[in-house]
Amino acid sequence: MRFRWILFALLVCVLTYWQGRAIAQDAETTLTAEVLAKTLYAVTPSEVQYCEDIINARNAGILPNKILFAAYKYAMKKEKDRRMVYFEIVIADLCKKQGIVLSLSSNASTRASGKSGTPFTSGTGSSPLSFFKPSFSLPKPKFNLF
Repeated sequence: MRFRWILFALLVCVLTYWQGRAIAQDAETTLTAEVLAKTLYAVTPSEVQYCEDIINARNAGILPNKILFAAYKYAMKKEKDRRMVYFEIVIADLCKKQGIVLSLSSNASTRASGKSGTPFTSGTGSSPLSFFKPSFSLPKPKFNLF
């Protein structure tokens, strides 16, 4: 009798695993620009355009599904108001590592590329506070840390 319960539990686990895999594969094939924009909370028109450009790049075969879904899954784990930012940065980073050059429209968001209008850099790619030079200097430590 105990053997039957163990066998039944094992069968349920296997069936649940297969069902989960089928749902994940369906989600990968049905990801559209509208779904991206809504789930990543794209607010500005440039962010919506970025989602459309990413899906167009995937449909054209330029952007692999593996990169798209890795970035999507990573961004979905983040806070709602920062999902789009993380998605753009991860897409840019993974494409750079794979040697893929995305040619997005001029209206698309440029947060990850370091162009002007980003919260991370001022238009030249330097730190936003690079103009700030303190008038004092910190004392050097008397001991060596490394």
